[in-house]
Amino acid sequence: MIKEITSRNNEFIKYLVSLKENKNIKKEQKFLIEGMHLINEAKNYLVCVLTLEEIPNLDCDQYIVTKEILAKLSNNKSTSKVIGVVNLIEEKEVKSNKLIYLNKVQDPGNVGTIFRTALAFNYFDIIADEGTASKYNSKVVQSSQGSIFKLNILEKNIEYLRKLKKDGYKIIVTCLDTNSKKISEICKVFDKICIVFGNEGQGVDQEILALSDEKLMIEMANIDSLNVAVSAGIILYSFKDWQLFIKIV
Repeated sequence: MIKEITSRNNEFIKYLVSLKENKNIKKEQKFLIEGMHLINEAKNYLVCVLTLEEIPNLDCDQYIVTKEILAKLSNNKSTSKVIGVVNLIEEKEVKSNKLIYLNKVQDPGNVGTIFRTALAFNYFDIIADEGTASKYNSKVVQSSQGSIFKLNILEKNIEYLRKLKKDGYKIIVTCLDTNSKKISEICKVFDKICIVFGNEGQGVDQEILALSDEKLMIEMANIDSLNVAVSAGIILYSFKDWQLFIKIV
């Protein structure tokens, strides 16, 4: 269906504006995305698009709108030429033996970058606690570069982490601690691992540190800490082929 909307006060447009708030995203089970790259990544979840001109070969309803309407819906400084309405992504049970747990990682850019990095290195199951920026936050979605549509991202708390430990996952926590091991020093064979990344300022919660089987740090010089997304990139790459890594060390 192709339909034209010219008024910023149209009721459907007002409804879509409401989807910029997290409470309404959960209530309506829909969220907004911006740009053709994300539209293409989200094809299996698309409800409709709002665009300046018809997009060929797109199997969903299209609304031809004005630049002013797109600006009203956009969260970016530079308004996108197309905005999509997308169904929420179903959460599934974890199936892989390499998991990521995000503990109060609050910056949306960091969260989205970690999602993108996880996909690049074949981590498909991610657990994010309630203190972590929502996977549907517009900045998270944008910085993830569409990876959220290919990942299984669960919103769970520490009780789920305890369950994972009972199920045989070894909890590896990133931590700047005198007892932490360097990457090259962790040489035990674990069938299943869950790597925990903590808050940008405070690190990993003490309650989670108490659950850990191993504490891990990155060797560095001239500075005492790294951005959490950068740290995640280094560690996830190091552990991307866990069994291969074990053999090397």
